[in-house]
Amino acid sequence: MISRIRPILAALAFFALLSASISLHGQVQAAAPITVLPQYQQRYDIYGGFAYSHFNPGIGKGVQAINLKGWTADATAWFKQPIGLEFAVRGYYGTIIVPPNAYGVTTSPMSEHFFMVGPNFRLLRRENYTLGLHALIGASYGIFDSGFRAAGVQPSQVSIYNNKVAFGSAWGGWADYNLNPKWSVRGTADWQPTQYGFTRQNEFAGTVGVVYKLGSIK
Repeated sequence: MISRIRPILAALAFFALLSASISLHGQVQAAAPITVLPQYQQRYDIYGGFAYSHFNPGIGKGVQAINLKGWTADATAWFKQPIGLEFAVRGYYGTIIVPPNAYGVTTSPMSEHFFMVGPNFRLLRRENYTLGLHALIGASYGIFDSGFRAAGVQPSQVSIYNNKVAFGSAWGGWADYNLNPKWSVRGTADWQPTQYGFTRQNEFAGTVGVVYKLGSIK
């Protein structure tokens, strides 16, 4: 009789342990935090701020590279959370140090404006920050002759670029720190090549400013 009871008791003990294990596993799952990828549902990013670039305004050996400062205005329309189309306008301003010459021109104010469009990719999404890359192409308009007009000469006569609408682009990355769902602080860093004087200028450019988000992706 006892030999018959032992298998029954063993089976009951096994099912009791199995039931306890299942219950404990369910409690652990319920207590564990559920990780959800942060949602970025706004349709548009409107960005504006300060812009900087390091630019060489001529091809002559005596032409110094200069620092330009200005502004940036930018809008991205997001088709999906990670993919959007970006439109960017940037303005830069500085003073060219003109190499020694026979015309008495020592400096010349200059300006450069970019008009670009291209894809924007949001690669990393977190609650407090997000990182992305963009590839923008378009045109740049450089004015270099402001200090040469009184002397009646062209900038190219002293190895400075002449005024021109040229190819311009920006290839780089950006980072947002989210202050709240609507506002962020953004910084960008770009390789910003241009094509003045039939040569390529390898500008480094950076911006910093604020982003306002609006609309919704449906």
